[in-house]
Amino acid sequence: MGEGRPRRRRRRERGPTEKELLRRLELVERFMVECQTCQTENPQHWQYCSECGTRLATACPGCGCPLPPVGARSCPHCGTKLEEPEPEG
Repeated sequence: MGEGRPRRRRRRERGPTEKELLRRLELVERFMVECQTCQTENPQHWQYCSECGTRLATACPGCGCPLPPVGARSCPHCGTKLEEPEPEG
């Protein structure tokens, strides 16, 4: 039975190529920043490190100017209030 029907070849599903994997990795890394204190990777839109609480942002969310040192309560350029990390412990 069924001798007259040609056997269908099963299509082999191929995974992504090395080039495609590298491209995907580059896209992910583009949206990540490394904490300068503990080297944990965090999404770039996060303000503070998920591991140690260090401020990650380098630009004011209000005006885009460089942020003052940690501890400043507002941006010296536009006055935008800056959040302070919660104390550890």
